[in-house]
Amino acid sequence: MLRDGGEHSEVDSAGTAGPPPQNFPAHGAREVVRFGATERLFHWAFAIPLLGLLLSGLPISFPVLRSWISGYSTEIGLRLHLVCGAVWVLSPVLVLMLGDRGALATVGSDLFVIVRQEWSWLRQLPRWLGGLPCEMRGVGRFNAGQKLNALFVAMTAVLFLVTGVILWVAWQWPGSASGGQPIVGTVVGWSRRFHYLFTVIMLPPLLGHIALATVHPRTRESLRGMLFGVVDAEWARTHHPGWYDRICQGATGLEQSAANETQSRTSSITSRPR
Repeated sequence: MLRDGGEHSEVDSAGTAGPPPQNFPAHGAREVVRFGATERLFHWAFAIPLLGLLLSGLPISFPVLRSWISGYSTEIGLRLHLVCGAVWVLSPVLVLMLGDRGALATVGSDLFVIVRQEWSWLRQLPRWLGGLPCEMRGVGRFNAGQKLNALFVAMTAVLFLVTGVILWVAWQWPGSASGGQPIVGTVVGWSRRFHYLFTVIMLPPLLGHIALATVHPRTRESLRGMLFGVVDAEWARTHHPGWYDRICQGATGLEQSAANETQSRTSSITSRPR
């Protein structure tokens, strides 16, 4: 979907005076809609409690960190961790139930499918991170790096949920973990190890994701899309050309349909007998 930017019609995407790029639609749109309200709510309903889980879970997993927190209580920390976990599970489900499920399904189909031509983008990743010119042809709504990150987050989220539930049951009913069944103690022990391990494994991609969204010049615009729903059209054309072309074709189709409908109504009116 294109958004008219008539108020910026004399300013290009770099903030300097100049004509619109040739690839812009004829009506001079300056912004494109990247995420709807449901998509943004789902992202933040998942991401904010996840950060709470991470911050509350690190002192539990690594006791050395507790000395950095004045008056830290393990009991309070654990209960806070459980509350964040409940919010992390329930909030996205609530958005899914009440929001636009079709929009979320579209994002899922765009995000969790990597086509062959996108692997060439991954080979250019060092150049891309360094700000050097890269071949972006074929990059759709999400690039291959964003897709791999989404797959990683989805898999680790499932592992966190499964191991977390096991550890919660063992904490809530201590006798279940030491009730004379060796297999139960083994499962709890391995769940604890995997829970701590994936906490460490998840940190670098998470910090990288935050840095790319807030600092890196090639991806900072995507944060605006997740906050306000729209991004600069020139940024979309440059970094997600496949998706941008699809938007332009869709907008052209809508405009043509509207024009055809108007012409049909006009013909109907003029053809009526007086």
